[in-house]
Amino acid sequence: MESGFVSVILPNRNHAQYLAQALAALRAQTWRAFEVIVVDDASTDESRALVARLVVDDPRIRLLQLESHVGINAAIAQGLAQARGEFLYCAAADDWVAPAFFERSVAVLRSHPASALCFSDPMENRGQPQAFPLFLSRTPRAYTPDEMVSEIRRNYFHISSNTVLYRRELFEKAGGFRADLHWLSDWFVNNLLALRYGASYLPEALTCLMVRDESYSATNLRRRAAQHDLLLHVIDLLDEPKFADVRGRFQNAALLPEYKLRDLAWLMASSAHRDYLTTPLVRRIIGRGLWSCLRPLAPHGLRQRLRRLSSLRT
Repeated sequence: MESGFVSVILPNRNHAQYLAQALAALRAQTWRAFEVIVVDDASTDESRALVARLVVDDPRIRLLQLESHVGINAAIAQGLAQARGEFLYCAAADDWVAPAFFERSVAVLRSHPASALCFSDPMENRGQPQAFPLFLSRTPRAYTPDEMVSEIRRNYFHISSNTVLYRRELFEKAGGFRADLHWLSDWFVNNLLALRYGASYLPEALTCLMVRDESYSATNLRRRAAQHDLLLHVIDLLDEPKFADVRGRFQNAALLPEYKLRDLAWLMASSAHRDYLTTPLVRRIIGRGLWSCLRPLAPHGLRQRLRRLSSLRT
């Protein structure tokens, strides 16, 4: 397999209305060395027929048909077993990538061989695309694990998974998307890799996330009891010996999957988990918990200015 080859795994279940656009964007990449493995998770719509037609025209696309519904993480795992690339991108049927996404991300990872992943600025589509620059740097740069801890602790930012290109070997070594973490699996592996090996940042918005109330993550984020159990499970995982090298870094970076006032109450109420709380984490939960109430009322331009000021201050 040639150097720089990218494997794309695209899990799909009944998203035929979005799939054509997502695949068209992938086929339009200026970086030509890639494969797309569409893992169809027992769809009942026209998804399979749509992909089957594209397979005939483009040998870079492969269709893996699952006869029973297994869920996103298991579908990705089955696609990963067939992936051949040096790099890995986990796509979504309802998202979009710019033509230069692979080319720019591969170039950054080649320039910074210690980085386990490359992430870039997020963009969301809530009727129209809106970019949310992180303002971490004016040019592409790499962070060591300790630098990632320092940056996240001083100036919290979220690594948006639809912007991430992984080194496949390290992604697999880290356990990939863990089924037991459900909708937090990408959050966990992204931060695990960044705090264990380091990560690179590309200051461009090259991907777009479609925000839908009925999406997998949005639906599960409304399940309060499940959120409670997963939050505590994440901390339990970090106490396992195989994560001993990063447990302190997660804590020092004041990292949690979410920052809501209820999280503070949940952690304080659990004698087995309250030792994860630190003064910086308590401040962050309170500050971001209050901000989450105000954020929907803040214009997009104001949110960008606040992010820029926060980055400049650090």
